[in-house]
Amino acid sequence: MWEVLMQYNGDSLYLFAFALCLGLTVFQGKKRGDGIWRQAAFCALLVILFVYNGVSYRIAGKITKDIKTYYRFFWMLPVLFLIAYQATLAFTSGQKKKMAIAGMLLALCVLVGGNCFLSKKNIRRPENIYGIAQDAIDVTDAVMADWGEKKGNPIVAFDIYLEYQTRAYEPRVVWGISRKAYLYQAQHGYDGKKYRKEQPVIAAVNEGIKQNSRKLARCVKKLGIDYLVIQSAFDMDDYLLGMAAPVAASENYTVYKIE
Repeated sequence: MWEVLMQYNGDSLYLFAFALCLGLTVFQGKKRGDGIWRQAAFCALLVILFVYNGVSYRIAGKITKDIKTYYRFFWMLPVLFLIAYQATLAFTSGQKKKMAIAGMLLALCVLVGGNCFLSKKNIRRPENIYGIAQDAIDVTDAVMADWGEKKGNPIVAFDIYLEYQTRAYEPRVVWGISRKAYLYQAQHGYDGKKYRKEQPVIAAVNEGIKQNSRKLARCVKKLGIDYLVIQSAFDMDDYLLGMAAPVAASENYTVYKIE
């Protein structure tokens, strides 16, 4: 039971505040004689029986696979509601002394708590707020770092899946393949009559096809492409030798700079 109590901010002052508020509720109920102290004591007993114990934790684990995430909701309900109840009474009593004490206790729980949500660790702007794939982030950062302070925007050829992610992350990156050419190739293959100068580039970045490196080099030059980004599994280093050199890599892609 103690291990369950200590989980999810259990080592902070919230449990202390919960116990204090519970005791205060019982005391107030006895003083008023309205029987609320019996309800508070009964609720505390129910909380111990059904929430703060290892058996309940294991039962909840049978219901959901992610028990470490969902158990915190069971943990916080009785704690926060009882604290909020006493805080509301204090702040609506009109007595400055009670309001000051309640405010100080709440501030103490927040600031001194072991896993305080106001810590530097937890308050920060998310680094990846749009859920961009890590490959797209690493590839784009590598391209922009290598591009540096050059005028204009880097023109990069990569597969359409990476293109969606990259353009959302860094709009300065220009896709070196027209969308119409990519869709045309998907329908007609690499022997279509249209978009001939883009077909070798699409074949290289989309499927790692190694047909004619000289033809690919001519197409890359005509399209003004600065970088090729190709899945590392395609092993294109030797094929692109003399045309492009690898300058960076993500988990699944390699960035080649056109020479």
